[in-house]
Amino acid sequence: MPERRDVRAVSVPGLLLVLIGAVLELVSFRLLDWYSAPTRADSTSEITFSALHDSADQLSGAGAATAYFDWLSWLLLIALVAIGVAANLPIPRADLLRVIAFLLGLVGLAATYFAIAQLHNAQVSAGAENHNLFYNSTWGLWLAFLGFAAGAVGAVIGYRSKT
Repeated sequence: MPERRDVRAVSVPGLLLVLIGAVLELVSFRLLDWYSAPTRADSTSEITFSALHDSADQLSGAGAATAYFDWLSWLLLIALVAIGVAANLPIPRADLLRVIAFLLGLVGLAATYFAIAQLHNAQVSAGAENHNLFYNSTWGLWLAFLGFAAGAVGAVIGYRSKT
């Protein structure tokens, strides 16, 4: 009887999804507004990732949001891309890396939600209007969620070990 070998191949769809997720995150973090606010004489109507970072730095009670907008989001993105790409390559521990990258994508989704929720609560405590968390949200915020989700899915859809 012929011996079956462990055959693995690079998962192009998985790699593409991980890389598309990374591009969506980069566009979200660097180019798009996360919220649109009514224009006032003393403020801007564009609320970007960078503006949220500045807001989190200035508000007390936004500790996790400060970490997210400062370094955590970037760390999660880099880890997801590195491990997600490796999970789609024909290497011995790819199945374990698939699980880790998927979990990193979920953590990225949860951390994004938690950071904007905590920042929102700190802003309300400081006197801002209490709206829904997604009130006036724009493409930047939604692409941040979509980017982490695409990376997570891309990490798990690759070829499995065949025995």
